Amino acid sequence: MGILIAEGGIGGKFLTNFLPLKGQKRIIHLDLKLIADVGLVGFPNAGKSSLLSQISHAKPAIADYAFTTLKPELGKIMYNDFKQVSVADLPGLIEGAHMNRGMGHKFLKHIERTRQLLFVVDISGFQLSSQTQYRTAFETIILLTKELELYNEELQKKPALLAVNKMDLPDRNMEFQHIIPISAITGEGIEELKNCIRKSLDEHANQENDGMGRQRLRRRYKF
Repeated sequence: MGILIAEGGIGGKFLTNFLPLKGQKRIIHLDLKLIADVGLVGFPNAGKSSLLSQISHAKPAIADYAFTTLKPELGKIMYNDFKQVSVADLPGLIEGAHMNRGMGHKFLKHIERTRQLLFVVDISGFQLSSQTQYRTAFETIILLTKELELYNEELQKKPALLAVNKMDLPDRNMEFQHIIPISAITGEGIEELKNCIRKSLDEHANQENDGMGRQRLRRRYKF
């Protein structure tokens, strides 16, 4: 499928006295969106970069302060059966990102091209600075999903997993069901998370294939 952006000119020929006619001239701005199987979504300093370094061979910048990641980083999870899953570590969101606050749309646009989302939440909660309100881990989940919804409602349809990070901290030993407690520092829960990512992607792909198969049958037999 092609898109005509600007028409070319007419080459030199007898009717134009062998003088070529100029084509159209346009200035086009292209917006590159990163493509990945999984996109890591979270507030600054939630441990997304540390997690990426644990589940893949990527070496993103890691530091104990907000906004360490200034541009998306790609890594690949390598499974024993040679299956590869690409993971994008995306810059941290802040409240109001849908209105282009912080990294804003520069971050959010990449989420549109990921097949699945992995929310990474700090079990201790999040506070950007002493001048901003403290948010609990539960509140950060709500705020993250709300930011995605306000930016693009279609993002709500993407499959999503939730990883609760920094479980190695004292007095943070909580039990979760259908949520993966991890520590990107100690490696706790990393293998379980990798297996969960693989299983979720495979299940979603099977659903898509089943849906396409049913559509082909309907077109073929018109029922």
